[in-house]
Amino acid sequence: MSTRTPLPQPLPSTSFRLPDIHHDWPFPRTSNPHYAAVAPESMDWASSFKLFPADRQRAFQAIIPGLLGSMAYPNHSREHFRTACDLMGILFAVDEVSDRLGPGEARVVADAMMDALRHPEKKRDATEPRLAEMLRSFWVRALGTASNTTVRRFVKSYEDYVRAMTQEAQDRQHKSVRKSMAEYLDLRRYTGAIKPSFDCLLLPLEISDALLDSPAVKELEMIAIELIAVANDIVSFNVEQARGDIHNLVIVLMDGDEKLGVQAAMDMVGDWYRQRCRDFIEGLKRLPSVDGGDYEVLCLHQYAWGLGNWVTANYEWSFESHRFFGERNKEVKESRVVELLPRSKPLPPVAICQ
Repeated sequence: MSTRTPLPQPLPSTSFRLPDIHHDWPFPRTSNPHYAAVAPESMDWASSFKLFPADRQRAFQAIIPGLLGSMAYPNHSREHFRTACDLMGILFAVDEVSDRLGPGEARVVADAMMDALRHPEKKRDATEPRLAEMLRSFWVRALGTASNTTVRRFVKSYEDYVRAMTQEAQDRQHKSVRKSMAEYLDLRRYTGAIKPSFDCLLLPLEISDALLDSPAVKELEMIAIELIAVANDIVSFNVEQARGDIHNLVIVLMDGDEKLGVQAAMDMVGDWYRQRCRDFIEGLKRLPSVDGGDYEVLCLHQYAWGLGNWVTANYEWSFESHRFFGERNKEVKESRVVELLPRSKPLPPVAICQ
């Protein structure tokens, strides 16, 4: 006698169910052995820039950037892991600040950060955004141990990110919801700073541009970027809809051309996500073979593994940090049921300079 998996019970209109997106994903959770020693050092460093008042500093620490770093860069040496942790702290700090900026302020911050990357020898003064000095400090440390591949690629990736950040600020000011998934992803691939995070995977690796820019690798990067961005949209939807944010794929499917309800939008995103997971696994088969023992190809496979592992790290961290579900994070991961939050006040502005 055959048995069937029971269908999920209908939820009240004040709840929704997260899609089960990692059921068949073959990259297990990992961690870096230097986490306990290095993550506190990195948080102390980030806190020294005094970006936030005391209450928001506590909230920033509860994000646990070092935990995401540990899961995303499990094989990095102590020195490279410190660089990775610092980058995670910067990216979360930029996210916390930029969500409260108008387009003009966002451009000021973006320009200052890019100048800091291009001129790391120049300390930023008190008239400039504090994030610029934080980024400069990170980059000076990174340059001491980073591979040439990392240095060559990171500045361009970071520039793409901050330019997208200013576009997001403009969309936010004008309440301009992207109308379709394709239109939204054109911007979303850059706003999450995922490509600079991938460049951090290259800290110990020397790989030629010819290999990294090959169609097979670019495809894997694109899929991994989309998976990370969209998984973040899934888990952050509740807090973002409560704030009235519009830069979220679930919200795009609800308010753009599709006009779906919450659960239908979640389910559509989940179906799309699982297909992209399958695309990633197929894409791995198109990498050059390691059978010849070529060192650069072996490095390339390490990088590709890192992309898949980053997808896992992003998702698992979402339920271990308190960023999205607070104290109910483990319960939500188990049940996947989320109570819709009521609308809250918009985020207050934040000072961008000393």
